[in-house]
Amino acid sequence: MEYDNFLHYSRRLQMADALGDVYVNLSALKTAKSRFLFTRSLLIKHKMLTRTLNIQMDYDCPALSENFRQKGNDFFRAKKYVKAVDLYTRCLMGSEPTTECHALALGNRSAAHFHLGHFELCIKDARWAMVTNYPSKLAYKLYERAGNAECMLGLAQRAKDSFTECLKRLDEVDMSAENKRKFRETIEIAITKCDERLEDRKRTKKVPPIEELVGGSNETIPALSAFVELKMTEDMGRGVFATHDINPGDVVAIDEPYICGPISPHTEVCHYNGCLKLDVALFPCPKCFLVYYCNKDCMDKADKDGHYLECPIMDFIKSTPGIPRMNELVMKWFLKDYLNMGLKNYCSAVDNFYQSKIDPKTRGFDDNGQYKSDNFLTAYSLDGAEDKLSIDVLFFFNCIAVDLLHYLTLNGFQIPKCDIGTVGASFVHILTVLDMNCRKLNFCAPKIAFQKEIKFTLTIAMTLYPTICLFNHSCDPNVKRSGELSDRVRVMKATQPIPKGTQLFCSYGIIFQGHPKDSRQELLKNRFKFDCYCQPCIKDWSTSQYIPNRLSTLNILNPSMASTVQLECKKFLEFSKSVNPEDYHQHLKYLYSFIKLLYTNVKRPFELYEECLEMIGDAHIMSTNEIISICESPY
Repeated sequence: MEYDNFLHYSRRLQMADALGDVYVNLSALKTAKSRFLFTRSLLIKHKMLTRTLNIQMDYDCPALSENFRQKGNDFFRAKKYVKAVDLYTRCLMGSEPTTECHALALGNRSAAHFHLGHFELCIKDARWAMVTNYPSKLAYKLYERAGNAECMLGLAQRAKDSFTECLKRLDEVDMSAENKRKFRETIEIAITKCDERLEDRKRTKKVPPIEELVGGSNETIPALSAFVELKMTEDMGRGVFATHDINPGDVVAIDEPYICGPISPHTEVCHYNGCLKLDVALFPCPKCFLVYYCNKDCMDKADKDGHYLECPIMDFIKSTPGIPRMNELVMKWFLKDYLNMGLKNYCSAVDNFYQSKIDPKTRGFDDNGQYKSDNFLTAYSLDGAEDKLSIDVLFFFNCIAVDLLHYLTLNGFQIPKCDIGTVGASFVHILTVLDMNCRKLNFCAPKIAFQKEIKFTLTIAMTLYPTICLFNHSCDPNVKRSGELSDRVRVMKATQPIPKGTQLFCSYGIIFQGHPKDSRQELLKNRFKFDCYCQPCIKDWSTSQYIPNRLSTLNILNPSMASTVQLECKKFLEFSKSVNPEDYHQHLKYLYSFIKLLYTNVKRPFELYEECLEMIGDAHIMSTNEIISICESPY
């Protein structure tokens, strides 16, 4: 597994001729707390920690920045919009973000982008200007322009919201009563057109079904179906098993992430843990300008969850080695639970976790015998495979934790000396949990589609689903994600028949059709620290190019059904040629019946079985978010 700047700490120690027995000494320590404190002392001794949070930014003189903006205005009036954008950008690069000059340059550049047809960039600049020192008497222009750009992108609801806010801002405008009346009428007409477009969309839009767990909610694991239970196995540890026959299409899990955030700085996803909404342009935090939200409500909620504590140190967190987005999640996780529990209770929970002997089967269950995805210990108790990490990776994680905690304390966060080891050790453990489990669940994290048939998707968020983590891996999964691609709530459905007593499996992103056995085993061992004992691995199933595509005495399990299976296979071949991928969802009943027929009568792997299975998986996925439709259309 690769991490950014992996040798950052060890190289500096080596240059100081201090690396020596570091790994040996670290290996000898038996507790997570002692390993963290050892690493912290080492970095302090060799002066490897940041001394101050003060970052001196060099800006050009205000007069020069204002000159760039005025020259940009000249080009704008001359309709030379490309040159205007360039000069506005030079103004922004040389001006203090809190100044009116900076805000006006953003608004000006937004207008230039609009005339160039760069509507997404127009909206982004307008949103940035809205949270800066933009003159309130001119703000209505930003909202009008944003609404028009959103109309051009087909974002009717967003445009309506912008126009509505524009009308609210008219009271502050220095404009004659007659001009204000005409302007208001124009905006009201635009809102009416948005409403008409939204009504048309309601009539044609594919509405996601209201999903319910088959058999109702599980008594002890509410996010799972009542038709499953948790059991221990010798080869895989605990896993989810069917207590009833489960059919393709049955919902077996509906889970929400405990912690989540955008996976890339280039992805327009709301940073608030409870939202994760996809948008073409978000509002930046007006203080750090490093996190983004879909609206002020999410911004305020994120502050209550602790962003105000991480805001002054976001730039340092983002530059910390490792996986920057994961480091951000570590800080977000800690601050959320610190504010919810208090430092004393947080440390107590962490210490008890390390000191108690936990039954592997009930790890993560609360005192009432419940396994809930919104519970701190449920998420914290997920396996991070710390005991299987190489010593250089373990040292690296401890160094990252030292840096993250140091940034907090440097910003004035008070941690009693007796609790530093506990909090630091918790940072390391959270890092390992996220590193292991977010990668496992990358397949079911929110995504955007780049093709209508959903053959290619891009993960937009890093998410931790504690209940879905209970599913073990198989290179032939019988459970897959379902529902809206970009939804933070993840629905898991059966895609194959799952007889009573059979284990439910998802995939950690590795399937037998695409990788030979040796390659799969190596990938799973390196990434997730386990040996795979699924059927494709035990029986060494062929990859896609070698899968049998004809029926014979070798793959018919029930000879008395041979003619029926042969006939249904011919029908399926005709069906697969005549139906478009976007219409698979209309034929799910047929696909379910066909795969059930093959499941009991044909030995796998068999090409038509695998093709039907893929169709079912595609049919379960929906892409109704209007933002996704924009992402699908390059321009």
